Amino acid sequence: MAFDEGLLDDQARIEQRDEHRLLWALATAGAQVRRAVETVGDFGIERLRGGELPRAMLVATDSAPSAGSRLITRLSCTRTPALTWHGVDLPRWAGPADALLIGSVDGRHPRLAELTAEGARRGLAMAVVAPPGSQVAAAAERAPLHELPRDLHPRAARWSVLTPLLQALDVLGVNPIPSGLLIEVADALDEKAEVCKPEGDAFVNPAKALAIEFSDAIPLIVGAGALAGVAARAISDALQQFSGVTSVSVSLPDGVGRAGSLLRGAGPVPVDDFFRDRVDDVPSARPRLLVVGDDGTADDVLLGDRSDAQIQLDETAARRAARALHDLAANLGLRHSSVDVPNGDPLARFAAAAAFGEFTAAYLALGLGLDPGSAGPAERAH
Repeated sequence: MAFDEGLLDDQARIEQRDEHRLLWALATAGAQVRRAVETVGDFGIERLRGGELPRAMLVATDSAPSAGSRLITRLSCTRTPALTWHGVDLPRWAGPADALLIGSVDGRHPRLAELTAEGARRGLAMAVVAPPGSQVAAAAERAPLHELPRDLHPRAARWSVLTPLLQALDVLGVNPIPSGLLIEVADALDEKAEVCKPEGDAFVNPAKALAIEFSDAIPLIVGAGALAGVAARAISDALQQFSGVTSVSVSLPDGVGRAGSLLRGAGPVPVDDFFRDRVDDVPSARPRLLVVGDDGTADDVLLGDRSDAQIQLDETAARRAARALHDLAANLGLRHSSVDVPNGDPLARFAAAAAFGEFTAAYLALGLGLDPGSAGPAERAH
């Protein structure tokens, strides 16, 4: 499929092809966070404050905010065991000593409705995010319920679902997420939306520029650090869901061998023979490396309280691995860069990186002649 680079500099054509207005919906992410902060009093989440720390926590969401569930479990695992739950029934051991977080964009997912009802019957500490009057909302019974707007775009609803779940983490004592931090997240999302807006030409819009580079390459998205790995997966998911391209994500430091093998498999850029026959040439896609989270220093206080072992074995090792991958890509003549995110709390940096990836994925789809907001198999399945 040929990539129409000229379309990205034509706002009218972008709006025409973006029939489901995904770019506009992505730009509302900061507003989604602020709405959840402003309406937290209606959530009823304070009823869960003051209890014992959950013995374990289960998180279940539908496909659109799946990166959010991975973020929740990553933020929670230092205080209590947490896992994303994909089963149709709760595990046998789950009971009143445990917590269950449910997030559903449209509230019609039968698995989530059943899990919510079962959690209510077993007496788990629960927080539910769903549209009012939906099956999932009805199954919540007396559990705290954050009501979602009904007009959310399913592919741009992450922060409408994720923010109330983060508020639940704070109330349950699993991870402190004050309102001021959520406002910082909203500001980071607004800033990224401004930089990546459709009006900007490709040479000043980094999301458009990267989409052009990804159009003839295999995106290799690498996360250097704990939350950066989640952001890398979110970017890779968006590239595949919005534009259908093959994309690979790995987390560092553990994934450095896999990423290095993918880069080395491409080999160095071949020396072109001016006199060769080009009639049957079929260009082969080569990896294009994008690294999340390798900026700054490993002992930055903004990354939170961590032990010396965590700094050395996680952040420092991840940055060294990222540097090695940049060097390898450069030696092979492959394109490589890092995601530019503002200084701040790791959660705000995660938000900015993931948002940048989603804008890039949307522009890549548009250039390939696709509407990035059209419903895919996941949205049609329920």
